[in-house]
Amino acid sequence: MTSYLAALAASCCLLLPALSQAQTPAIAHGAAVPATPAAAHDIPKAAPHEKLPPSMRPLSPPVPVYHPPRRLPQQAVHYARPAAKRQQHAAAARRPAMAPSLRAAAALASRLLPRGQHGDKSPRLAVLACADGAPRHGAQGTLYLVQNPGNQLLLGEAGVSHAVRQLRTPLLLVLASADCKAVNTARGDFSALPLAEQRTLLSINVDKGGTPLSAQLDNLDNQVEAAVLHYGGEVEAGRLSVIGAYYDAAGQLGKRGQLVVTSINGERDKATIARLLRQRAVFNAATGIGTPLAGAGH
Repeated sequence: MTSYLAALAASCCLLLPALSQAQTPAIAHGAAVPATPAAAHDIPKAAPHEKLPPSMRPLSPPVPVYHPPRRLPQQAVHYARPAAKRQQHAAAARRPAMAPSLRAAAALASRLLPRGQHGDKSPRLAVLACADGAPRHGAQGTLYLVQNPGNQLLLGEAGVSHAVRQLRTPLLLVLASADCKAVNTARGDFSALPLAEQRTLLSINVDKGGTPLSAQLDNLDNQVEAAVLHYGGEVEAGRLSVIGAYYDAAGQLGKRGQLVVTSINGERDKATIARLLRQRAVFNAATGIGTPLAGAGH
């Protein structure tokens, strides 16, 4: 037994020096670390910011960014005006163009009744026109449009009465032109047409043997006379003026592209009409009252 313990102790003495040489020697504080060769698989780790995408990495070196001075609200209005103007022009381009006859009618209303004499709450002018003419897009601005075959008051009485008595429109213009096919058809034999169209044309009283121009002017005078009789109270009180006009698109009356006034409240004398238009005295012209009555609502 003693010999066995002695042999084990001798073996331990031989192993301790080998184990001490295999262990890494301790490094004293402040001593240099000996360089060891890097293995092939030991790749240095990337910095945290290098793991980010290129678009999110911090700028190195930093790039200066220019910040313009903040503008005051009154200064920013100047830069917003061009965009607002472009929007206005775009809206005007989308809006349908007004027919030449309606533009002439609106110009006549502006000359006879300036904006200062009439409020903006109601239309300044009501137009009774033929449905076969160019204007078909409805009312625009201060213009109230009523259309039917032959610009007849009988067919458009509901719309005209709404403009005159509800909206208090001071000017009623009966508009005629050579484009009105209903009047041209009424000059001939229309017995082959459907009964509904025949009833519409029977109320157009024109000479069967006349010219197309004379038929248009005769129908215009008839419709103006009917309107003066139907709205006689408004006309006598100076709240309404009924004007008949022919749009001379082809120059048949020597006024190509112009509006020719043929009657004012039933007055058909050319010299009297010219004087009333020149003086802008179209209200109650039949009784000599040239201007609207005070408090009449114009």
